[in-house]
Amino acid sequence: MLKKALLVGINKYRECPLRGCVNDGAAMKDLLVELFGFSADNLRVITDGDATNKAVVENLEWLAQGGSDPAVRVFHYAGHGHFEPDKSGDESDGSDEALVLYDHDKNGYLIDDNLKKLYDRFPPNSNLTLIMDCCHSGSNQRGPEDLYYRFIPNTLEEREAIAAARKKFLQAQMQFVRQELGNLRSKTRGPDEEFERQFTAAMQKYEKVHFGRDRGCEGNILLAGCKSDQQAADAQMGGGKYHGAFTYYFIKLVREAQGKISHQELMKNLVKILYDRKFNQEPQLECSDGRERAALFSLF
Repeated sequence: MLKKALLVGINKYRECPLRGCVNDGAAMKDLLVELFGFSADNLRVITDGDATNKAVVENLEWLAQGGSDPAVRVFHYAGHGHFEPDKSGDESDGSDEALVLYDHDKNGYLIDDNLKKLYDRFPPNSNLTLIMDCCHSGSNQRGPEDLYYRFIPNTLEEREAIAAARKKFLQAQMQFVRQELGNLRSKTRGPDEEFERQFTAAMQKYEKVHFGRDRGCEGNILLAGCKSDQQAADAQMGGGKYHGAFTYYFIKLVREAQGKISHQELMKNLVKILYDRKFNQEPQLECSDGRERAALFSLF
């Protein structure tokens, strides 16, 4: 069975460096090799100055290669996150989530719309697991206990553009749903539950999920370090090394379970352990119905 992974970790940002992202990538590599049988030939680690926009896009294209047979693919990102004003009109909050790669000051951010286009190239029967240890909000402040947050703050102009895009989205959504309501009522003769189900489906046509994970790609699973309005911590963890709190406890829990853990169980335990350790972030799991019960990094 084919197993491939792309691991990206960036500490050396010019304007606001981090400290635990490269360690996160190295620890994730060890986990995949030791517990899940990934080979060095099918595992790429990109760090700091090598993690340019072009390099990450090219390596995501590499990750998608390997034929159409069922396979397990992993993309782990540790670094800054950012919000970009939405230009395509498909974001309810008016903003696109973006990865902040090393050369973002010259070549821009890798936004979720572009990530989705890359994910669309993956075989439909592939298990693509996205592990994102970054955040997308907050202020550029150092936290208590030598703790930093993994984000790039928005400028005033960006915040104003995001607010305008959010307003435009909501107006378009309301017009769309009004039309859908008329169509649904004329077609639906069943109980209220059926009408409610179709109404919810209509609403979801106008929304997408984090980091471009398409609702239609049933093999894609997202494990995110926090909600889109929260901060992902970069802190000194066990052994005195710096790590992302999400990645550190992700690996700790998976090792304790010897790799035999479902996405649902892992996420439940991650939420609890980060809360108990007083990290103000709530990890998120996004996947198609039923995939949450599947084992981590397994074929479906």
